[in-house]
Amino acid sequence: MLQFVAIVPVLRVSDVERSIAWYVENLGFTPAPFPAEPPFEGCTLRRDHTELMLRKSTTPVVRARDSYEWDVYIRLDGEALTELLDHARRRTPLVRGPEVMREGAVEFELEDPDGYRVCISEVLADTRGFPRAVA
Repeated sequence: MLQFVAIVPVLRVSDVERSIAWYVENLGFTPAPFPAEPPFEGCTLRRDHTELMLRKSTTPVVRARDSYEWDVYIRLDGEALTELLDHARRRTPLVRGPEVMREGAVEFELEDPDGYRVCISEVLADTRGFPRAVA
């Protein structure tokens, strides 16, 4: 029986090494770059049961986004959002949030070096202290 096991987003980036460093430092991914030695043409990033792939772009990456227009949406589990939020906000600016969305999840957004928006989301048991989303 045919079974899909993963759908892996692929982001075209201007500098693979810089992007690897950002995803490792801010979100804790483990990199598997290719080829094995720089200059890298791409990288598979893994964390827990997820993957994200980076590929060297041959054309300039131009991105300008408004909030709520993400390229990658990461759903967490285990009441870990606050810990990741504290870790991320010490290393990179938040683009939006944290805020409690209409359906009850707490979300915040980051922007990687190429302007890709990454939304981090988790349904938390206790959302006190987080503002409600306006949108």
